[in-house]
Amino acid sequence: MEAVKERISSKRELQKEARRHAIIDAGFQEFILQGFTATKLDDVAVRAGIGKGTIYLYFDSKESLFEEVIRKNLFPVRDEAEHFSAEFKGTATELLTMHIRRMYASLNEDNMPQLVALIMSEATRFPTLADFFFREMVSRNQEMLRKVVKKGVASGEFRESFPVEFTQILIAPAMISALWRLQFDAHSPLDMDKYCEAHIEFVLRGLKA
Repeated sequence: MEAVKERISSKRELQKEARRHAIIDAGFQEFILQGFTATKLDDVAVRAGIGKGTIYLYFDSKESLFEEVIRKNLFPVRDEAEHFSAEFKGTATELLTMHIRRMYASLNEDNMPQLVALIMSEATRFPTLADFFFREMVSRNQEMLRKVVKKGVASGEFRESFPVEFTQILIAPAMISALWRLQFDAHSPLDMDKYCEAHIEFVLRGLKA
């Protein structure tokens, strides 16, 4: 009897988790289509195939749902990059090159440019979302890049005078490529592979000059 109860309980937990992921995925699609401000939880519920009230069993607000969208879609990329960087045994030049290539690969996956544009466009109107994204994504990426550059300086690969605090210089072209793909690709398409390699060459020349 206990075994039967455990199986039923386990099945219910799996169903709850599946429903939670369905809500997150539906929220992602609605945010991409309508923007954060215009998205209504009613629309999310319809897309997820549930009643609106069910959403509140999992998320207490549209903001918390949006944060979970970011967690599901961006945190795995962040965590993998941090782990890779911490375990990497090669040179700083090799690590930075690989990190930039990984940035391009993740930023230009399906729907990722739309998510980046959405975050940037809504940040000024919703400071708590901006704080969350900066704390969990931007600042951690900056710290990882600072460590890579400092490693290169210590090994003699990079010049000591490089302004380590301005990690935006290392990130900005990748962010721009994602937004360009979204807004102007039909008019002036980018060859992302060549653009990425040009970015790497530009950065390494600046670090080693």
